[in-house]
Amino acid sequence: MQIFSQQAWREMRQTPQTEEDTRTKILQAALQLFAKRGYEGTTTKDLAKSAGVAEGTLFRHFDSKKAILIEVATAGWVDILTDLLTELSEMGSYKAVSQVMRRRMLNMRKNSDLMRVCFIEAQYHPELRESIQAEVINKMTDVAEAFLKQQWKKAFIGG
Repeated sequence: MQIFSQQAWREMRQTPQTEEDTRTKILQAALQLFAKRGYEGTTTKDLAKSAGVAEGTLFRHFDSKKAILIEVATAGWVDILTDLLTELSEMGSYKAVSQVMRRRMLNMRKNSDLMRVCFIEAQYHPELRESIQAEVINKMTDVAEAFLKQQWKKAFIGG
């Protein structure tokens, strides 16, 4: 007598995922689907299937589909800017900063899904636009502050 299907048995034997792993899978699936189909063209059923989770699992991690959209966009921007902050804080000259910025602009294609989601969906969702603006302004302020502190130390303290 078989209690579990072979599929269910395989899933049970797999390494259990952490809550953070599940959340990340949902966000990655959402980014791809929102970029391809748009927010309105993506159902929660589509999101769950693409992430490999039950539809109810989406709502254990997020209050709504709109909350997923906002998290995808703001977290994506914060990640990009955090990487930039780290790289800029290690720069030794303004010329090096210019080279970093040029390289970043040339590599925008890597983040094309994020850009598509942000720029298209922000037109239709004011709360997304406000969240992106608040997060980006905060992160840009952090980037500028860290860079200027580093330069100040180098110029006046010899650090």
